[in-house]
Formats: sequence, C-alpha cells, structure tokens
Amino acid sequence: MLRKITVILFWILLLGYLFVSFSFVNDKKGAIILHEIKVKIKDSLDSGFVCFKDVEKIVKKEYPDWKGNSVYAINKEILEEKINQVPYVKKSEVYSSLAGNLVVEIHQRNPIVRVLHGHGYYIDEEGKKMPLSTKFTSRVLVVSGAVNEQLIKEELFDLVKFITNDEFWRSQITQIHVTSGKEYILVPRVGAHKIELGRVDHYQKKFKKLYALYTNGFSKTGWNKYKRINLKYENQVVCTKKN
Repeated sequence: MLRKITVILFWILLLGYLFVSFSFVNDKKGAIILHEIKVKIKDSLDSGFVCFKDVEKIVKKEYPDWKGNSVYAINKEILEEKINQVPYVKKSEVYSSLAGNLVVEIHQRNPIVRVLHGHGYYIDEEGKKMPLSTKFTSRVLVVSGAVNEQLIKEELFDLVKFITNDEFWRSQITQIHVTSGKEYILVPRVGAHKIELGRVDHYQKKFKKLYALYTNGFSKTGWNKYKRINLKYENQVVCTKKN
C-alpha cells in the first residue's frame, strides 16, 4: 500500500514539475521580442532562385510591425503558407530563437530540365513546372522542338530522369531535340556528332549500345570522326562519317 502511495505521489510531483516548467518556458518565449530576420537557404550552394530580400519582403508585407513585437504576434503557419507560394520554394519552416530572431528555413525546388517552348520554363525533379528566373539560371539539360505537356508527362520526363540520374549521361548529354514525329535527337557535350535516338521505345537498350560505342569505339577512333550516330535500328549502331 505504501509503495502504491509513493508511486502516485511521484507521478503527481513529476506532472506538477513538468507543468511549471512548460509554463515557465512559454512565459519566457512570450516575452521574446523580435529584432532580426534570419534566412537559412539550405541549398544555396546549388541554386540561387531565392534570396534574403525575397523572404524579408514577404515577412514585412504580412507583418509590417514585426520588429519590436512579441513572437506571438507572428502566425508562423500563415507565414509558411505565404512563403511556400513562391514558385521556387519547395518547403519552408518558420520559428523563433531565444535571441529574438525570426528564423526562416528555405528548401528550394530542384529543376532537372529546361524546356525551350514559348517563354520557356523548368521542370523540377517531381515533374512540376516552374518559371524561369531573372536572378539565376540553372545549368540543366535543355529540351527543344515539338514539346508539349502531354508528351512530357507520357514519355519525355522518364527519359530526362534517366539521363540526369546517370552520372555519365548527365555529364555527356546537354540537349534533347524532339521532332514533329516524336523522335529524339541528342546533342552531346563532347564531339561534333548528333545522336538519333528515334522513338522513345526501348531507350535504355539504345543507351547501352551508345555507351559501348563511346567506351570501346571512340576511345580508339576519336570523338570527332562522325557527324551522326543512329540508334534506331535493333542490335546495331549506324555511324555516318564527316565529309
């Protein structure tokens, strides 16, 4: 019986302590006065779509009297929603520090291809469109020609992901051109040739043939001997020499 009473008293004291502690922390947090905005862009070394001034402008527009005010004057969820509406932001997190800083962490969207159609746009790694930026140009694979959203969704995006996810092809292929007949022509970084991939069917097998040509054939003959490499035909690669 005594042991049971001791356990009950222990939990009562522990809950009381936790309640007092949380109340103290909340009171202290409520007394924090904001005096500075800190923006942390997690992937700033890779992309420069979002900068400090962009975020500061949103904060000041939503809360013009943020400075000198309590942290409780800022609705962090609403502020995150506003920041997430920026087309280059993938995710944001807003919180305050005990030093009186309003901290905004930004994760930018990651484009993997630039589409040269109309005014142009990017497609990110999730397959979503994002506009071009006047502040930053991402060095990614370029797609030109007869491109539309349906083609991108049905077949082109898979081809782009295949190229960008492979270290060798990502460094070698710089552009994909789509003909009106939905055939694909690849432009390499090294060499003066064009690669006629043909239709997208069995593209992985075609890239295997091309890789064999690059590693076994071009290592002996050189990269500038041919003007065209045709991968359309099964089990063979047709190379056209320069005149």
